[in-house]
Amino acid sequence: MLALRRLGHRETTSLLKACAITRRQQSTYVRPATGINPAYDEAMKVIEAYKIKKTAEAQAAAKELKQAQDAGAAAEQIGELKKKWFNLAVESEIKDSEVLWNAKNGNFDLSRPVYLHLKKQAWRARPLEILMQRLLQMFVLPDLLDPRDVGMPEAQLNIAMNGSGTSAIEPGSIVEPSEAREQLDIELVTFHEDSRMHTLVMVDLDEPFEEQQTFREQFHWVVSNLQFSKSQTKADISAGNVLLPYIPPHPAKGTPVHRYAVVAFEQAEAGQQRIESADVGRDSVLRDFAAQQQLRPVGISFFRSSWNESVDAVYRDILNRTPPNYGPMPALRKDIGPDGRKVNSYENY
Repeated sequence: MLALRRLGHRETTSLLKACAITRRQQSTYVRPATGINPAYDEAMKVIEAYKIKKTAEAQAAAKELKQAQDAGAAAEQIGELKKKWFNLAVESEIKDSEVLWNAKNGNFDLSRPVYLHLKKQAWRARPLEILMQRLLQMFVLPDLLDPRDVGMPEAQLNIAMNGSGTSAIEPGSIVEPSEAREQLDIELVTFHEDSRMHTLVMVDLDEPFEEQQTFREQFHWVVSNLQFSKSQTKADISAGNVLLPYIPPHPAKGTPVHRYAVVAFEQAEAGQQRIESADVGRDSVLRDFAAQQQLRPVGISFFRSSWNESVDAVYRDILNRTPPNYGPMPALRKDIGPDGRKVNSYENY
């Protein structure tokens, strides 16, 4: 197994660019001047001719798709025509120097197929590799879900602490409990055209289970019927159905570092079936819950946290419990008497 290590500056920069909460930025690209390098000018003519050709083909494919939709064609035929149009739309702009410059600098307009394609390419490079590496190294998989069910996540799930702006945390990062006191900001880039409903679940994998002297899962947050598409990547919790309200991380004193996983599931019938109610509690098991509701995992990320003084306030103010302490009991000293004074070692003295 690969050893854990801190990311270098270049890797960290790349990861943050690809994992940052998607935002549309104003391009500052300046197209190189023509009339200076004849070879460059000829290359631009070829690229422009290619773009015109593919744009015309994409427009024809879009017209064919609309005609099929208006005629009530079969879903399989509609799917094939959508794929054909999408690929041609990507091809028409994939060689454009401004598009490539924007993608390199993290400026993704996901309403355009070419940027959706390039965003997926960027994520499936280093960021997805790091995510899978950490999920397996820190045993989020298979402790939480069967790796065979997760496979390679289809969607890019980004977690940001509330009020932190647009920066997504790196998978497996250490987060202070107080930073996650408010419900998280979630982004899910699904890389598909249509809108589908998803269920979002946040789970603590390391809640102490005193009865069996082990650990178990604890559900911190469950929201169903969240719509995500190419134009809707930010989770609008107010528009979803909150099955379990958010409770902040509260790793108990004396316990090891806790792993907090956030999983995005696509709901049944390709994301078209709603979930208005569900039998889910704080002590539910994620595998069982997913099976009962016919949920398919499409995105996952996680962070880690350990106890500090701010955790006790969560127990008192939110959970209405006395803060537990699972630390070792102090050793009994046989050389100290009931009065607190040291017992003499000599019996007859």
